[in-house]
Amino acid sequence: MVSKLTIEKEIDTVEKETERMNKQRNIQTIAPFLADDFVDSEKPIFDLDKYTRFLNQTSDRLGTYKKYLICKLHDSWVIDIKQGNDKLEIQLNDFSTAVFADTLIGKYKLQVDSDNISFPLTIEFSGDLVVEYNSVDRDGSLYSIKPIGLDNYLYEQVTKLDDERIEIAFQFWKSNLKGRQGERIIVIVSAKNLTITENQDNAWTEVFGHEYDERYEYFKQQFDSDIFVSDHNECEKLIDEIEKKMIR
Repeated sequence: MVSKLTIEKEIDTVEKETERMNKQRNIQTIAPFLADDFVDSEKPIFDLDKYTRFLNQTSDRLGTYKKYLICKLHDSWVIDIKQGNDKLEIQLNDFSTAVFADTLIGKYKLQVDSDNISFPLTIEFSGDLVVEYNSVDRDGSLYSIKPIGLDNYLYEQVTKLDDERIEIAFQFWKSNLKGRQGERIIVIVSAKNLTITENQDNAWTEVFGHEYDERYEYFKQQFDSDIFVSDHNECEKLIDEIEKKMIR
């Protein structure tokens, strides 16, 4: 019969080994693009130019998701995260589209409640799925945690990409975690397949009909050309620009 002391020693050994393994996993090596929010460093941690070239070279494999990479979905709030049957779905309210819609509503004083409209985008992983939730300490060490509800999408880094697998480290914001201040959570997702479902167009039509389609199409063109549009002032400029073109 195993004694209580023996069991406690075994548990203690497992906990120490888990802690040791966790400390070997650091945000600076796993996802250096995300490291600035967790650790202070006098030297540059990440080569953004090299990363951009990598993404351009692998754009076919990334598909539609490529155009949203490098902060284009920043501040999008999480509508839902579903995991099951070897599939993970991350549904977001596209922040940039929401800001443009809110700016349009304000400019034309439309009778639309901008707090209750959504422009959904779904990121889906499938096939040999692996999902890890992690907290990060002040030294950048990652610690595995149980899956929790998440509130806002912050950043992402494609960490591995080949013909067989795609791995992306996501940074999310979790508000009021167990009575504490909010916390950044790293979710690392690895799978064979990645697909994006864009429902912003349908949502736009449901809210505005077709009256403002020219303005919306102009906004999307600027977004796709990497012009910063996630700001009310910038969106006002876009609306003014397209209106001048429409007059001509």
